[in-house]
Amino acid sequence: MPPPKFQRARKPEEKEIRRQAILEAARRLMDEVGAADLSLNELARRAGVSKPNVYRYFESREEVLLHLWTDETRVLVERLEASLPKVPVGDIARTAAAIVAAYAAQPRLCELSSILAAVLERNLSADALVAAKRTVLDLFIRIGTLLHEKLPSIPVDDCMWASRAIGTYLAGIWPATNPGAVADEVLARPEFARLKPDLERDFKRLIEVLIVGLERANADLRR
Repeated sequence: MPPPKFQRARKPEEKEIRRQAILEAARRLMDEVGAADLSLNELARRAGVSKPNVYRYFESREEVLLHLWTDETRVLVERLEASLPKVPVGDIARTAAAIVAAYAAQPRLCELSSILAAVLERNLSADALVAAKRTVLDLFIRIGTLLHEKLPSIPVDDCMWASRAIGTYLAGIWPATNPGAVADEVLARPEFARLKPDLERDFKRLIEVLIVGLERANADLRR
């Protein structure tokens, strides 16, 4: 199917349609080639616009990817808002499992999270970064509130901190559990079995340890 051809967008609603079309093309392209190989030239072709037209809506390739990351984070929150209410209050293992399942269902979010600080945020204006941070701050407040509802012994501020810490750990473990072909072959050897990470096992354990540590720390403060 050939890429769509758009006329110049003039009205605000037309510009938003064009902007969303570029983002949707970016999602499809990233799923094919990965974030590292997503180019603005190919993105423009897929979206049916010229490369200069992409710059009318996004200041850089990194801003396109950052918008994908914020959109994916919003979906993550919606997943957690659907799954965490089903978890019994105080059940650490099932809370951790629900969080892991939500992230694992969104490989695009995991990949973008792994390059967020080192790549995406290094080629952005302050205005673009502020807009993204404001959006994500609201989303992490929602996650923190959800965690507090399941883990009422942990203050909501600590739950918000935990949600950020979980995202930071995910950014580290994702590339480790998705290595290149050579590293994957080496790690498959029995002698390196202890070095091979597993996303579900290790991510879940980290979250459980984090929650238990926060519960104990807050219990100590109440004594």
